[in-house]
Amino acid sequence: MSIPLSVLILEDRSADAALMLHELRRAGFDPAWQRVETDADYLAQLHADLDVILADYSLPQFDALRALRLLQERGLDIPFIIVSGTIGEELAVSAMKEGAADYLLKDRLARMGQVVAQALEQKQLREAKRQAEERYRAIFDNTVEGIFQITSNGRFITANRALARMLGYESPDALLTSLTDIERQLLIDPEHRAEFKRLLAEHGSVQNFETQICRKDGSAMWIALNARVVYGTSGTLLYYEGTVEAITVRKQAEEALRLKSEEVTVMSQQLWQAAKLATVGELAASIAHELNNPLATVSLRVESLLAQVPKHDPKRRALEVIDQEVERMGHLVANLLQFSRRNQPQISTVNVREEIIHTLDLIAHHLRNRRIRVVREFAPDVPMMHADRELLRQLFLNLLTNASDAMPQDGTLTVRAAAGVLESGAPGVVMEFIDTGVGIAPADLPKVLEPFFTTKPEGQGTGLGLSICRRIVQGHHGTFNIVSDVGQGTTVRIVLPITDRTNSAHLQGAEL
Repeated sequence: MSIPLSVLILEDRSADAALMLHELRRAGFDPAWQRVETDADYLAQLHADLDVILADYSLPQFDALRALRLLQERGLDIPFIIVSGTIGEELAVSAMKEGAADYLLKDRLARMGQVVAQALEQKQLREAKRQAEERYRAIFDNTVEGIFQITSNGRFITANRALARMLGYESPDALLTSLTDIERQLLIDPEHRAEFKRLLAEHGSVQNFETQICRKDGSAMWIALNARVVYGTSGTLLYYEGTVEAITVRKQAEEALRLKSEEVTVMSQQLWQAAKLATVGELAASIAHELNNPLATVSLRVESLLAQVPKHDPKRRALEVIDQEVERMGHLVANLLQFSRRNQPQISTVNVREEIIHTLDLIAHHLRNRRIRVVREFAPDVPMMHADRELLRQLFLNLLTNASDAMPQDGTLTVRAAAGVLESGAPGVVMEFIDTGVGIAPADLPKVLEPFFTTKPEGQGTGLGLSICRRIVQGHHGTFNIVSDVGQGTTVRIVLPITDRTNSAHLQGAEL
């Protein structure tokens, strides 16, 4: 079956054109042809549907090299074959350098079919290559992964749009022309650069190498890098090539998951600790209740003995000491019972000064064991206030316990109370609890009020104390502030309103 062939013949002799067509038919082609002799006719017949152009080297009004240049100016990829009876080898080679597909002497037209077939095959190969390059370019330009070629000293040879966008540039050209040598060297995190080069040197390639790159605006970005070394024929290193995947979102998700997992672990431990503390609290309340009866008996016996011993009897002093200590034990038991009770919120008139003193008495033994000196600075005019007594006791106990924990060896605990005003201008009571302990790190200060956050060793804190304190203060419409310097100590400042008719409603949510 003949192969259709669209042919444009540039020839001034019709007999020579007929011979060309004869050889094409003999080679199995079915030519549809046009013969022209001038440049005007040539341009009129020049179109992209042509399969091949057969041109005499020299015509009276035209020539093959000029025809070839006109073809190239049109941007058409059509095999251009020179057919001449006078062209020499030097001119033929020069014509092929200009872009001719081949040349053929008229006395050897028997090769016409072979030459045309080869020219058509070369055209098909060029077209296949062009399409492959277009597909590659489309992939190269539109893939979400960055693609690069880079020299051993960090200079980009090529980069695609995705990589340019990752690095904060508008286009690959902007990336290639804008980076300075120093910036190129900083693309890979310095901490990882040595490891990256070592892996490349040892293995010739690196897979999923996670590192950070520096973007144009100075921000860091996590990437997964795949790269390999490209060597020349002599074994010298030419460049690195590879792909870059943006994994910042994934790394953030992994970090969030890790933090959440740690938080769940810590919360589980702290909930167990809280449960144990609750059990201990109930046990302490039970023991305190049981101690009341023997203490009452001892107190009655001592009172009876005191009534029988004269005032100037040497034995009376010992009985008085016993009576004082029994009374002190009674106060401690009463305070312990009050703190362990879980009453409904109840607003009453509270003497803040007395409640702080009662709480200090409750933990006096704990403070003495740690050699903590307590400084009480109470103004003479500390006003009474409307508040939930039990919640304030819990507030003071938590704050004083935290302060003592911050001074494990020794220190000074200063407690202040005075009249003051809130930010709104309403009258209030200002309280400050100041320790000379280890202080709170600046990075931890914003987090100490979060539930279950603690800086204490595992098993020594639930992370709920300060969170509960803030909730109690907020329930009373007060303000709660912490100032701390590492190595200097911490100051907790609380301002509570003297009276607030809405306290009872808000304190419903502050019951703990």
